[in-house]
Amino acid sequence: MLKKEKLLASAQKNLLKGQIVKAIKDYEKIVEADARDVRNRQKLAELYSRNHQSEQALATYDLVARHYSDNGFLLKSLAVYKQMQKVDPERPDVYHRLAELNVKQGLKGNALTELRNLVALYRKLGEPEEAVKVLDQMKVIDPHNFGIALLVAEAFRDSGEPEKASVCLGDCLRYLAPKGDLKAVEKVRQAGLDCCPDSMSFQLEVVRALHVCGETASAMEILQEILAKQPQNAEALLLLAEGCRLIADHLAETVAYEKLLDIDADQMDWRKGYAEALLLSGAADQALEQLEKVRDTFFAAGRAADLKEIYESVQELLPDSETVVTSLQAVYENTGEGGKLFDLMSSSSDDADDARAAAVERAQSAQEVPSGELDLEGDLTQDPAQRRGPSDESKDEDATAADSESVEEPFQQSIEFDDLDLDGIEFGLQDEVESVRQATQGSPAVPDGAALAPVDVAAEIEEAGFYYQQGLLSEAIQKCQSLLERAGDCPEAEALLEKLGEAGRVSEPSGHKKKPAGVSSGSSTSQPSRGLEDRDRSRLDGSFSEFKKGLESQVSAEDTETHYNLGIAYKEMGLLDDAIEQFDKVVNDPQRRTDCLTLKGVCLVQKGAFEEAVTTFKEGLGSGDLKDCERISLYYELGLLYMAWNQPLEALDCFQCVADADPFFRNVDEQIRTLRKELGLDDDDENDESPGGGSGSDNNRVSYI
Repeated sequence: MLKKEKLLASAQKNLLKGQIVKAIKDYEKIVEADARDVRNRQKLAELYSRNHQSEQALATYDLVARHYSDNGFLLKSLAVYKQMQKVDPERPDVYHRLAELNVKQGLKGNALTELRNLVALYRKLGEPEEAVKVLDQMKVIDPHNFGIALLVAEAFRDSGEPEKASVCLGDCLRYLAPKGDLKAVEKVRQAGLDCCPDSMSFQLEVVRALHVCGETASAMEILQEILAKQPQNAEALLLLAEGCRLIADHLAETVAYEKLLDIDADQMDWRKGYAEALLLSGAADQALEQLEKVRDTFFAAGRAADLKEIYESVQELLPDSETVVTSLQAVYENTGEGGKLFDLMSSSSDDADDARAAAVERAQSAQEVPSGELDLEGDLTQDPAQRRGPSDESKDEDATAADSESVEEPFQQSIEFDDLDLDGIEFGLQDEVESVRQATQGSPAVPDGAALAPVDVAAEIEEAGFYYQQGLLSEAIQKCQSLLERAGDCPEAEALLEKLGEAGRVSEPSGHKKKPAGVSSGSSTSQPSRGLEDRDRSRLDGSFSEFKKGLESQVSAEDTETHYNLGIAYKEMGLLDDAIEQFDKVVNDPQRRTDCLTLKGVCLVQKGAFEEAVTTFKEGLGSGDLKDCERISLYYELGLLYMAWNQPLEALDCFQCVADADPFFRNVDEQIRTLRKELGLDDDDENDESPGGGSGSDNNRVSYI
């Protein structure tokens, strides 16, 4: 160390005397003795520079700058490289290092300045290819810089590469157009006319940008020029169709799509666009025809959702088209929209019922004959052979044909009873006519003295039990009451009705009495019409079961959001078991855990599985990261459960927990007052309106959990 101090003192003396060469020798010895002494090495580089020894100065500076950058002192390294730039301003490697260090420091503006100076240097040195490379680096640093893009395009133009210039300017347009900066778009367009005037791809990018900026008229002029040169340019035709839609010229749009389909008739998106254009122009039938051509292809490609809106629009214009209904059902099945599928199938069933009712009405009118013209006792008691005249036998076939036609059309003239062959008439709708007649008249369809059709008690009890398990309580009650009306004494039906009453959802009327078989309950709904509803429900259940199987195969186990939404949909449709199954698949998702446990518990309550529901709600309450609002909601649902289970003490405690946290949550104060009165805990506080139901102290608070 003594030697180093002597050398430093000697160097200082030599510098004071102006003897730089001797000072350099002293510092060289210092650096040689201690290579890690960066500061003295940097001082040596400065002395080299002062003595005009550029190469030695640059080499020494470079060692110092790299040491600083390698050890994380980027600002010091930047300062050293700036010193090197002063020593020799035409060294490209220094510009590159400065740009690199500025980017690491987050100083993009400084980095771009260094690279811009480097581009000027390469142009000065006559190296345009190197300038283009630097411009590419600038694009990487700031890919959306409008000025850089123009510089790059000019560089490509100067190097004789107009297509690369068009690509660069096209990228710039794709960034500028969504911002709606029309002035910038026009500048890029002018630069393109200068750098790549013959580039068709750039002109098409200009058209897209003008569409986005709302300058459709200007875009259409450019397209007309392009199509005049290349009439089969598919990209230009597609942009033309898009422009025609923007200006609502749908006839011209259909012409553009027709030309596209002449190029490739199997292109799905073009066929779909053609259908949309036809629909917008009012040609719904032709639009449907085009959709049917690509429907299966879209399904196979997993793009059924792309057809949903247009099929729905076609259905609005063609509500009676069976083709539209069938295709729309297939679309909903493929997209997993169970609610819409169910509504569509229900609507179709209603239409079929309306058609059937109309046919029944026509059949009734065909059978009715004025009673004043008939001698029913005389004619109907005679033997058919006596009532039929000799000439009538030869007219059997003609009479049958005439009678079948009478079902289709109203009578054009009065018909005499003797002209009818009653034995030969078969309308095919007798059962439906009789059902409607029973529904309207409320009288049994069995002649006096005839036995009622046997009732399959076990099957109907099983069906009612199925409704109960699925949470369809009103349907289960209707089925039990119907069975009691027709079968009279039925302990199984009475037991199920009692169970439904205990569930707390609906209760059996206190004045209910057994009614003899065959006597109407006084309701306007008759058993035959209910039978029609049951058949429709059975058919819909079968179709919906197939739909669910297909949906489950398409939804992955990891798609928790879809399973959660399916659970909610199933719950709203009364498919409680299916809903619970979906919630169980999502319960491990931390973001949906509390919601799933709450909804699962509600489903279990609706099923009457109270013990399992209590376990589910308490599982939710045991979560460590439970929010206050979630805890309150769970306690409230648990209170409702205990009320439905006829356990008022437990319900009161749950509602009290809710009131302690939020006394104004839903109707918790009313629930507490009702339960306290029911339990006889409000003897002295009948007029107290507080949520706690007492004086405000905890003396009356009782916990049973």
